[in-house]
Amino acid sequence: MRSEEQEMAEQLKQELEEIRFLGAEKVISRTFPKSSRERLSSLWNKEVEISAAAIGYFGAVAAVLLLGGLLWREAIVKPAVSVPLQMSNELLEAGGNYYWKDQYERMVARLENSGQD
Repeated sequence: MRSEEQEMAEQLKQELEEIRFLGAEKVISRTFPKSSRERLSSLWNKEVEISAAAIGYFGAVAAVLLLGGLLWREAIVKPAVSVPLQMSNELLEAGGNYYWKDQYERMVARLENSGQD
């Protein structure tokens, strides 16, 4: 059995003796690029396989992000409910802090009403 394998190996070696691969330098230069242009070219020429599941997943993520961005933008761009400013709006100092007089009076009234319950 061993001699049979050795005979086949010898025969294969004799048949392939005439065949020479001459593109080794070209393959090595493409595999290990030296310049930045060669590296960019090798990166550009790579084959990428993307499964349909991955495309669906990334599409769903992109849709959610887009929708979230649009809703967030709407929340920011929409003007807040404006409180009409009074011409005689004054600042009050209470406890070392400054408050608008009308807001301060509303909060005090609300606190007094909640204390009565």
